[in-house]
Amino acid sequence: MQIIIDMDGTICTEERTYSRCLAVPKLHAVESINALYDEGHTIIIYSARTWMEFEMTTAWLKEHKVKYHQLIMGKPIGDVWIDDRALQFKDNWQEIIKDLKNRKK
Repeated sequence: MQIIIDMDGTICTEERTYSRCLAVPKLHAVESINALYDEGHTIIIYSARTWMEFEMTTAWLKEHKVKYHQLIMGKPIGDVWIDDRALQFKDNWQEIIKDLKNRKK
């Protein structure tokens, strides 16, 4: 399964542009993402951050040992996303993992 995961507010805390290197991983985020990676899923991290923040973002992911296949920068910004394949994240990594396992059946 190819899984696309938002960076700020999902993997790590949401910080102002110049403080993003100080972001903290969300509870259960790193271990959940790494477990999905280890199960053979393709992990793509998607961010609204600019390309100027690419190196800082990859350094943050490396520092926190997040396993992933691809990082995409410049996600379109909108007030609401409507998507038929989305799982809404509400600081609920354990529920997300459970839902993903049910989708594989």
